[in-house]
Amino acid sequence: MGGQLLITVEILLAVVSPLLFLYLKSKWPLRETIPCLVVLPLVWYLTYALLHELAHVAGTLLAGGTVVDCRLIPPFWRGEFGRAWITTDGLSQVWQQMLSTTFPYLMNIICIVVGVLVLKRGISGNPFLVGLVFMLLVLRPAFDFLSELTGFLSPQKGDYHAIWEVIGTRLVWVYIIGSLALSLVSVVVILRRFIGFPEASPGTTEAHSVRQR
Repeated sequence: MGGQLLITVEILLAVVSPLLFLYLKSKWPLRETIPCLVVLPLVWYLTYALLHELAHVAGTLLAGGTVVDCRLIPPFWRGEFGRAWITTDGLSQVWQQMLSTTFPYLMNIICIVVGVLVLKRGISGNPFLVGLVFMLLVLRPAFDFLSELTGFLSPQKGDYHAIWEVIGTRLVWVYIIGSLALSLVSVVVILRRFIGFPEASPGTTEAHSVRQR
């Protein structure tokens, strides 16, 4: 029960709250933003574990190993959220094990950087597309970092514990703090970018002023 409550709080902090802020502070009409607030968390819920485990699969293959068994999609219909996993073989070297374990988090950093660059340029005025890119490239990695930290601090351990066994306490905490800081700064930068978005065009503003006269 405590673990489910903690996951719920993490989802609210890392996914739902930023999306809510994005749409409440924008100028998109409610008829467009409310469906986004309903659909996007659902899309995140259905894709989070899948994308995380696929990254582990990619890291394993890049390291020269094989995946002998996996569950890429948790049994949501039974109320389970994070019960996805892969079983690997052929990762006898430490660097191979590290690449397999850390690849989702390396991809997270790349996704966040790409997400910030894309959204800062204002790729679209469509609220669903903006929210989808924000969720997949920034909020999903941010939740991943936060979730793995709580796993590291709990008896369940997880990926960060395996990384800690190789690089030690100091380096793993440098990485944890750095990844969380990157996530927080990226979310803030993007939310500030979309306050009052979309801006009215000069022609629209001028026409509105003429009508008021």
